[in-house]
Amino acid sequence: MPFRRRRPSESVTAEPERRGVGAFLKRWTIPLIGALTPTALIVVNIAVFIVKNLNEFRWTISILAFVSGLMLNSWAGLNIYRMLQQRRPDHAVVSERNQEIVLVLGMAVIIIAAFLTALFCYLGLSEYSQLPNGLTFFTGVLSAAVPILLRAAFQRGVPRGRGRGGSTVSTVAGGLPPSGTPSPPTSSTIRNPIPRR
Repeated sequence: MPFRRRRPSESVTAEPERRGVGAFLKRWTIPLIGALTPTALIVVNIAVFIVKNLNEFRWTISILAFVSGLMLNSWAGLNIYRMLQQRRPDHAVVSERNQEIVLVLGMAVIIIAAFLTALFCYLGLSEYSQLPNGLTFFTGVLSAAVPILLRAAFQRGVPRGRGRGGSTVSTVAGGLPPSGTPSPPTSSTIRNPIPRR
C-alpha cells in the first residue's frame, strides 16, 4: 500500500517579533561579547601606532579640532540666533539693522573659540609620557558631550508643531507668493504682442 505524501500546511504561524530591551539583549549579547576582544585588540594597536607617531597625529588632531570647532560653534551660534529670533523678535540683537555687527562679532567669537580648542589639543598632546592625563581626557569627554547636549537643548527650545509640518519653512525666496514661482508668460497672456516686421 503506497503512502501518500503529506502536504505541508499552507498557514504557517510565525512567531511574533519581540521588541524592547530584553529582546535586543537576547539577540545581541553573544555577538557583542564575541566582538569585544577583537575590537580591544584593534584599539590597542591603533593607540600604540598613534603614540609612536604622536608628532604627526598631534598636528592632524589639532587641525581637525579647529575645523570641527568652527562647524560646531557656527551651528550652535546659528541655532541660538534662531531661538532668540523666535522667542524675542523685538530684541536689538536680532533686529535687521544690527545683522552685520552680530555676524562679524559672532564669527570672531567662533574663530577664537575654535583656535583655543585646537591650541589646547596641541598642547595637551605635547608629550606622550604625560598621557593619559586627566585634563585631556576630561576635555575630550566634554567636547563629545557638547554637541549632544546642544542638540537636546535646541530640540526642547523649538515650540511644539515646528519642524514637523506645523509651520512653513522660511527660505531664501521669501518674497515670492505662496503659490510658488510664477509661470513664464505665453503669447496668450501677453496683451500687447510685439509687432512683426
